[in-house]
Amino acid sequence: MLSCVLGFALASLQNSAIVPASVQDTGWMNRHNAMVAFAQKGESQLVFIGDSITHAFGGDPDTGEPFHNRGKDTWDLYYGADKPLNLGISGDRTQNVLWRLDNGEMGTCHPKVAVVMIGTNNLRFNTPAEIEAGVEAICDKVQALTPKTKILLLGIFPREKSDSPSRKAIIEINGELASWAPNHRVEYLDIGKAFVDANGEISTDVMPDLLHPFAFGYRKWAMAMEPTLARLMRRRPKTTLDPTNSAVVPVTHNRDYRKYDWMTRHALTLQYAKDHVCKLAFLGDSINHFYGGPPLDRGLKEPGAVWQAYYGNRDAVDIGFGWDRTENVLWRLEQGELNSMPLKAMSIMIGTNNVDFNTPEQIRDGIQAIVNLVRAQKPKAKILLLAIFPRGEQPTDPGRLKVIAVNKLIAEIGKHPTDKGYQIWAEAVEPWMTANVGPK
Repeated sequence: MLSCVLGFALASLQNSAIVPASVQDTGWMNRHNAMVAFAQKGESQLVFIGDSITHAFGGDPDTGEPFHNRGKDTWDLYYGADKPLNLGISGDRTQNVLWRLDNGEMGTCHPKVAVVMIGTNNLRFNTPAEIEAGVEAICDKVQALTPKTKILLLGIFPREKSDSPSRKAIIEINGELASWAPNHRVEYLDIGKAFVDANGEISTDVMPDLLHPFAFGYRKWAMAMEPTLARLMRRRPKTTLDPTNSAVVPVTHNRDYRKYDWMTRHALTLQYAKDHVCKLAFLGDSINHFYGGPPLDRGLKEPGAVWQAYYGNRDAVDIGFGWDRTENVLWRLEQGELNSMPLKAMSIMIGTNNVDFNTPEQIRDGIQAIVNLVRAQKPKAKILLLAIFPRGEQPTDPGRLKVIAVNKLIAEIGKHPTDKGYQIWAEAVEPWMTANVGPK
């Protein structure tokens, strides 16, 4: 027994990553105390343990940091029912997490699952083997505090460039953790591929500083982890879509800010749906947006002439948003744009803005995800799914060829229809509209 204690003491002297240590900072201690207080409620069925990457995800306790809740939409959607506890603190290393666990942060909680992702802040101070030992010590500590809790250990997320020393060290650490976990009642999962492209590089859309996720990155995290987490929580997964396909990862944008504010239009749509009876909806991007139906923005005082002639008396709403891709439409639907609408029918045309970023198969999957979500939210509504309109001036235009690959349809030239184009569109779908919505 004495030799074991001496052995641990010697290892501790050599490896700072396994020696519990607090941080002498008022903000750090205030957050720790808030975590302890929340944990004493004993309600959390899911706990996240980590550093700033976890801290910024969202949830309780909210201790007021400006970067908190970057992933709030995802956090609430995926974990809100589990009364989750966020035990992430910015800047923490493994030794700081060990101290926090020793000092009451699990409280009276006995969660079904504890998600652990820690170690990136140790990279400047410890060897890969030392960091591995620190991560393993945290898993052991959680098991000692709450033996029935299942531990989902995530590999350290990729950071910086693919050839950076940090990335190489992370690969080494994750490989060792993957080998260690099965023999220690720990479920290991490496979701790093969700954050990188085909060349192993991180997009600034995912992690602007190549370290910390923003909203897009947090949704990728949740989607990549969901099948495994759902199994451990013994519930059905909320999604099984592939987060490496950006076309199916719901996210906001404001690419067309010079013409309109995206979030303002989203709020305007929600309010319009509450104030009006909307039986017919046109869902899509700027091609729908420029149709000119309500809710009006971009300085429009009245609906477009074609819209008014065909849909003015049909309780129709135009929920096309300039520059939207499939992933942006998915976000809007998740945030309730259809909730107040007693829809009888919906026209969907989306995907042209994905052409420069996704493969035809990925775009198809994005469109399918939209159709599936509309069906789930409005099961009685009829859906008219339009092929993506042709684009580019020449038949050999790469965008045109990609559109053909997506929908196998050749139509007239032009990305945005003219008034004549909208007239052709309206006349072409008029028999369907009359049958499913009623006469104009």
